[in-house]
Amino acid sequence: MNYHDLIFAVYIFTAYWFIVTILDRVGLLKRYNISAYGPILQIRTARGLGLLERLSRRRQLWRAYADIGTVLMVIAMCFMFTLLIYSAYSMFMMKPEPTELNEPRNWLLIPGLNRFIPMCAWIGFLVAMIVHEFSHGILSIVERIKVKSMGILFMLIPIGAFTEPDEEQLFGKKKGGLNGGDKEVVSARARNRVLSAGVTSNFAVSIVAFLLFFAILFSVQPAHSDVLYVYGVVNNSSAARYGIAEHSFIIAIDGKSGASVEELNSKLMAGRQVSLTVVDNKGKKRTITVQDVQSGGVTVLIAENGRPASEAGIRAGMTIIRMNNRSIRDYTDFREFMNQTVPGEVVKVHTNSGVFEVKLAQSPYQPGRGYLGIGVTNSVMGMMLMKFSASRYLEYLRSIPRMILTPGGLIVLMIMPILPLSSGGFSTFNPMLSHLYVATGALSAFGSGIFTIADVLFWMGWINFYVGLFNSLPMYPLDGYYVFKELINSLLRLGIKEELKKERVLKIIAISTAVVVFIAILFTLIAPFVFKLFF
Repeated sequence: MNYHDLIFAVYIFTAYWFIVTILDRVGLLKRYNISAYGPILQIRTARGLGLLERLSRRRQLWRAYADIGTVLMVIAMCFMFTLLIYSAYSMFMMKPEPTELNEPRNWLLIPGLNRFIPMCAWIGFLVAMIVHEFSHGILSIVERIKVKSMGILFMLIPIGAFTEPDEEQLFGKKKGGLNGGDKEVVSARARNRVLSAGVTSNFAVSIVAFLLFFAILFSVQPAHSDVLYVYGVVNNSSAARYGIAEHSFIIAIDGKSGASVEELNSKLMAGRQVSLTVVDNKGKKRTITVQDVQSGGVTVLIAENGRPASEAGIRAGMTIIRMNNRSIRDYTDFREFMNQTVPGEVVKVHTNSGVFEVKLAQSPYQPGRGYLGIGVTNSVMGMMLMKFSASRYLEYLRSIPRMILTPGGLIVLMIMPILPLSSGGFSTFNPMLSHLYVATGALSAFGSGIFTIADVLFWMGWINFYVGLFNSLPMYPLDGYYVFKELINSLLRLGIKEELKKERVLKIIAISTAVVVFIAILFTLIAPFVFKLFF
């Protein structure tokens, strides 16, 4: 989002908030059963309650469903709590630089606003909200708890949904307990069913959506063999002048697929005219004719801050033509030279912008080797190309269901949308990947539309999976907080008989855990900015 877009968004949001404030003050919102909490509107309705009544008729089936869901929610709670604490600890130890992932707009699961979540994910977002809140409503009725209303949370766009059960029935107590005390209106087990129902249904939808998504994967085949993935492009390079952008595919060289970086370089350095078929990151396919490119040396694509090259003054865009007394004609020469270096060695790096003396560090990837701390181009056109196997990538995607059964596999699934394609990431087939595959069998009748269906299913599965995991955290006001309290309360009953003392201990444990979770989330989000300021 550029500066002008940001200013425009601020104007729109300010105007919206002003209108909401005026409507609230004149009582128009209240007339239509709408509550305003700052810029957030809570829009209530009694419509749909009859549908909940009809859906809740099979009470024993719903109770069994929710009992299974309660177990899944506890497992998810433990997994997410452990993962969150480990993430915060890793963040503290590694002190990473801020990235695009740390931008505030990417903290929310809102398609289009979050840079990593495409607009096709809106279907999954809406489904996640609806099934989550409907499930709370159904189980409330199953446990004979009145549902007062349902509705959506709105802030320019829908940002959530809610079901409003009668809290006095759900959490309240009444006279008639043991020794003349109070007893709960509903049992702890029934309350857990109601509280965990939303997460249970999110997981159920996620499983169904992913099963359909992976079924599609087994019905598509690669349309190309190996292609070249454009990992990065140097500004003002030959590649940039020809309009080749990073995160594009070169799917054919002179009309032939399966070509290598070495073949491309060889043709260009021989002065030949080369035809490249390129698919850009917007899915546009075009053929360009390349000639008269730069030759000799390697261009610096990335110079890592705080590393030897950067400290010596080497910057992105410089072209390295000699190192010590060795001429660097291409990436092969550069790699061979670096493979012969050792940590602590001083190297004279000759570039088109001057000569730099660099004391090499220890390579984090190859023990005993020197390290400059730069990424260089391997194409004479001034770009970094990586071999991308369409068939191997498809096999990797097909293998994910086997990995999901392990904690590591769950983490892979969680971070797939934010990983680059070259590291096993996946966001959508459209607009780029759909050029590499074709549907076979019965699904071929859908044509390229099958990839749109696959994209919707992936995001429906992913968002429901993520919403289920996040809501399992023991942090107020998430569902996991209340289920966590019920679990701790059951354990405390075994050792503390005095009711008031038990309530105090329960409150301390629940609030302390919620605070730890909140601080861990906040720290994970803002730590890179803090480290950049103070370290």
